[in-house]
Amino acid sequence: MSWIEVKAGFEPGQDLSPYIDIFGEHGIENTLEEGAFLTGCLVDVEGSWQRITHLVEDLREAGAVVVETRDLAEDNWEISWRQFFKPRRIGHRFVVRPTWEEYASEPDDLVIVLDPGQAFGTGDHPTTRLCLELLETVSLNGKTVVDIGCGSGILSVASCLLGANKVTGIDIDPIAVEVAKENMAMNHVTFEAISGEGLIDPVTKWDVIISNIISATLIRIARDVRKAIVDDGRWIVSGIIVDNWPDVFTAAKKEGFKLLEKKEEDGWVAATFTC
Repeated sequence: MSWIEVKAGFEPGQDLSPYIDIFGEHGIENTLEEGAFLTGCLVDVEGSWQRITHLVEDLREAGAVVVETRDLAEDNWEISWRQFFKPRRIGHRFVVRPTWEEYASEPDDLVIVLDPGQAFGTGDHPTTRLCLELLETVSLNGKTVVDIGCGSGILSVASCLLGANKVTGIDIDPIAVEVAKENMAMNHVTFEAISGEGLIDPVTKWDVIISNIISATLIRIARDVRKAIVDDGRWIVSGIIVDNWPDVFTAAKKEGFKLLEKKEEDGWVAATFTC
C-alpha cells in the first residue's frame, strides 16, 4: 500500500487547530504536529491526488506558509509514523492496532487492524470510539447491518467480528469505499462496500443501522431509517456535536425512535435508538 504525504508549515506560535480541521475535512483524520508543521497521509488510491490538490489549495488559502506533497512508500510511511501509534483498547472488547504492532490478545478481544495514517476513521476520533463502544453492547450474531457513511470500514469490520450475518458499508466518497475494501481484506472479513448516499436499497429491512455522520444528515435521513429498520431494531448514531444533540433527538423521536443509551466524549455525542 502506498501513501501521499502532505506537510504544511505555518508561522511560529500560530494556532494549528483550524488547519487540523482542514486536514480532517479532506479525509485525513490523523495529523502529526512538529513545531510549526503539520503532516498527514492519505492512502494512494484512485481519486486521492484530486483530493490532495483541494487540500493544498485550502491550506494555502487559510494561511499556510508552505505546503509540500510527496509519494511515500509503505516502508517509509511506517518509519515516519510507527513511533507515535500503539494498540488502543476501545470499550471492553475492541482493540485497534496498527499493522506493524504485535498484540497479545485476551480470549474475548476483537482485534481490528488498521493503519492510523489512513483517512476516514481509525478509532482515534471520539465519534468512532463512541460508535464502537455502543456497537459492542448490541447482539449482532446472525443479524444484518448497514453502515451509512462507512469511511474506512472500521465499523463494518467490527460488525463482522461481532458475528453479523450480512454487513453493507455505504459511503458517498469512492475513495473511502476503496479504503474500506482494503481494510476488509486486511482483517479477513467479508462485507459489501459500495458508493452511494444514504440508504440505497429502499426495500431491504435491517436489524442494525449505523450512522457516524454529521447531525444535519442524521436529521434528514431519520424517516428513511425508520422505514428501513426492523421492529425492535437498533439505530446507532454518532458524529453529533453536543449542541446539535437536541435536534437529532427530536428528529429521531418524531419518527418513533426511543433512546436506549447516550454517550459523550470531548464535546461529541453518540446514541443507540430502538423502535
